[in-house]
Amino acid sequence: MLRDPLAQILSSAEVVLFDFDGPVCSVFDGYPAARITRELLALAREVRGELEPALELAGGPHGLLLAAAGDLELAGLLEAALQKGELAAIETARPTPGAGECIAACVASGRVVAIVSNNCLEAITEYLVRAGLSGCVAHVEGRDPVDPRLMKPDPYLVERAVSALGVGSASCVFVGDQATDMEAGRAAGVRVVGYANKPGKVEALGRAGADVIISSMLELADVLC
Repeated sequence: MLRDPLAQILSSAEVVLFDFDGPVCSVFDGYPAARITRELLALAREVRGELEPALELAGGPHGLLLAAAGDLELAGLLEAALQKGELAAIETARPTPGAGECIAACVASGRVVAIVSNNCLEAITEYLVRAGLSGCVAHVEGRDPVDPRLMKPDPYLVERAVSALGVGSASCVFVGDQATDMEAGRAAGVRVVGYANKPGKVEALGRAGADVIISSMLELADVLC
């Protein structure tokens, strides 16, 4: 009988889904998200002049996309600009320690690997090529470029990935570092592993429903080996 909660969760997993920013790499390590947010706000002001408080107070570039969702023209402009920003950020993205080993261990153990992220598809795939991981990842599910409301915590992206892989949600485990990852995974019916890579995340991920919480991606790799 398996006593370790992480080993129990992984023992019947056919598919391991990973969030991208955090579990795989630090996307905005060299091109901070705060800087991109300021640039997007400047673009929004050029187009709309004085902005609604929801836009001015949006937290991060993805929050800004959500705040602009009701303005299709502005949302489209911000989406295009953010895609460019993410592609630029990928050039200096910092690999998460243990992420490569973790993905390789998944593949070696016969498990399918997929990425489910609020980042754009092009930036994710570009990073995987740069990191030599593209051959290990069977599917990438990036944010819907038309409707930002479908980003996590909505389960849409997780459900899309599970469907594309042709498996049942019960055979999937989703690894993420945000409460929104836990919420999206649980809503989609998959088990969720929280990656607490910063202070305070253990509590936040626990409140969001993580089945188990790890502090290093190597913990996952060690169980899979």
